[in-house]
Amino acid sequence: MFYANKYKIIITTLLFALLALLFTSFIKPTYVASVLIQLEKNPQNNFISKLMSPLEGGAVSPATEMGILKSRRVLSQTIDELGLQLDVREKRFPIVGELFARFVSEPFPGVFVTKFSVPLENEDIAWELTVLSSDSYQLNIGESGVLKGKINQTLNKNGFVINVAQINAPAGTSFTVTSRSKFAVIQDLLKQLTATELNKDSGLLSVSFSGQDKKEIVRVLDNISQNFIEDNRLRKAEEASKTLEFVNGQLPGILDRLNQADRQLHLFKAENGSVDLPLEAKAVLDASVAIQAQQNELQLAKVEVSKLYTKSHPVYRSLLEKEALLKKEKAALLQTIAAMPKKQQAFLSIKRDVKSGHEIYMQLLSKQHELGIAKAGTVASIRIVDEAVSDPKPVGSKKSLIVILAAMLGFMFSCGYCLILQVFRVPLEDTETIETHGLEVLASIPLSKCIQRKRRQNLKLKSAGKRVWLARQYPEDLAIEALRSLRTGIFIALRQANKNSFLVSSATPGAGKTFISGNLASVMADAGKSVLLIDADLRLGYLHELLGLREAGGLSDILQGQSTFIEHIQNTTCTGLDFISRGAASALSSEVLMSERLGLLLQWAQQKYDYVIVDTPPILPITDAAIVAQHVGLSLLTLRYKTNNVRELKMSINRFKKCGIELDGVVFNGVKKGSPSAYEYAYYSTPQ
Repeated sequence: MFYANKYKIIITTLLFALLALLFTSFIKPTYVASVLIQLEKNPQNNFISKLMSPLEGGAVSPATEMGILKSRRVLSQTIDELGLQLDVREKRFPIVGELFARFVSEPFPGVFVTKFSVPLENEDIAWELTVLSSDSYQLNIGESGVLKGKINQTLNKNGFVINVAQINAPAGTSFTVTSRSKFAVIQDLLKQLTATELNKDSGLLSVSFSGQDKKEIVRVLDNISQNFIEDNRLRKAEEASKTLEFVNGQLPGILDRLNQADRQLHLFKAENGSVDLPLEAKAVLDASVAIQAQQNELQLAKVEVSKLYTKSHPVYRSLLEKEALLKKEKAALLQTIAAMPKKQQAFLSIKRDVKSGHEIYMQLLSKQHELGIAKAGTVASIRIVDEAVSDPKPVGSKKSLIVILAAMLGFMFSCGYCLILQVFRVPLEDTETIETHGLEVLASIPLSKCIQRKRRQNLKLKSAGKRVWLARQYPEDLAIEALRSLRTGIFIALRQANKNSFLVSSATPGAGKTFISGNLASVMADAGKSVLLIDADLRLGYLHELLGLREAGGLSDILQGQSTFIEHIQNTTCTGLDFISRGAASALSSEVLMSERLGLLLQWAQQKYDYVIVDTPPILPITDAAIVAQHVGLSLLTLRYKTNNVRELKMSINRFKKCGIELDGVVFNGVKKGSPSAYEYAYYSTPQ
């Protein structure tokens, strides 16, 4: 099946490969630019981060930073700064224009548009800009009309705003100008932008950006990186600003409490005079003040942490645990104070409020100053290690792989197509199917074991081998026995036809008509008859190879009037069998066979020989067989087992009928052992 369609398969495979090669010529090379970014630990610019640093190490989350890098906030800033929404392209002839632009190195026409904006509903629409002269142009804005202007002149009409700074194109050159929506541009940038952590917990991000313009991708990636760093710096400044705002809000209340505690201390001293505290009481006072300061810091830290984490987060829980520990320590100190005299207890309480309030107030003042400086000089926790640079070689093209895959696809497609055709075309497997179409099966020729064995030997020797004249080399073969039976049927049929000539044709190439003709002629000669075998396949006939005779000087020469009939008749090694080869191959075989000399030749041969056999080309590709059939007594059609199908049988019958010829019978060739059509000769097969 596949061998019969080998040319279709080869042509389809080559066509797919050629189309893939053409397709790859349109693929513009893709380049990749990359930059290496380091994520540093958060700078400790406030006392809250100092409290938290033992818990989370001030580390920056790579996943979070990669998300920010790809955020609309960062990418939108790059789009605005680089004008990526503007798309200007020269109008070119489809396919040919693109190829020309790819392979010609001369500078192409261009216009430099500095500003172009349209109403929202007109975004992502290409508008035609036509050059009128070296300093003027016009923009076709559809129903809104036409804008005409000169370079460095801003035009504004119905929401369309354009400014062209430079024109490097001859008059009449057209361009398309598009204001793309920011959302669409962001989606394209996200497809081109990738970010990965170089190594786990390394704090290094490898960011790459792909595109077809090496300079442009470096420019875009560098801008994205700078905007990413600036965004990080602004976030740090905002954090410091909010913390400073919080501290400023706490200072007035703490100052009021400190002043109130000072007044209470003065009042206590005025009423009770000076109070001397033992060393133990002084130690308790210092410890109580320290605990109060730590509790105040924890309260501030809880306020800030609550903005970042939930109460179930480990950082927040750690603050609660530390707060509980301080409460226990404070409770122990209160028990110690409770054991002191009441006068000392009162003095310690007032003194503690004054001292702790003073320390907290001074601490907040210090932090206020520190945060003010931090806000003014905020630096990002991100820095560029390696600047953006483009790989000089394109990546990801794999043109050869595309061509190979396309060729494989073409091969599989063509094979699948042939297989589907074979499935839907019912193959001929028995004589009953043929006879239902009104044709008698004169013989079923089994597949020759000798020829099969010979072909296997040639395959092992990697040799084409010579063609086997089976009737002479293996006369006992089962196929030859079947041909002897066919000989008997033909003898009877020719008596009824009143002519002693017949032709052998087939529906398609590969059915074995030449095998039938050559070997049938031999077995008829073996019966003591004089036989003339004529090769009328003027295009591809090879009977001369089967018989081991010359090709030159044959039927085509006779029909063209170049010689007499007798001059080109060759004797074979088989007694009683003569042969006329095809002669010089002719592409105009039908015209040659329509010569009057063909009828004269066959009349002469029928008088000189007992039987005349004409081997003709297949009827479906060309109608040569129908031309010869006008001059012979019988027309036989060769069909091959499981190779030809019902459709080809019907077409062959109709092709002969259109030429006024009724087929006289069918030779069913290549029947395999075990099929319903092979039973006739099974008894005579040689035991294995």
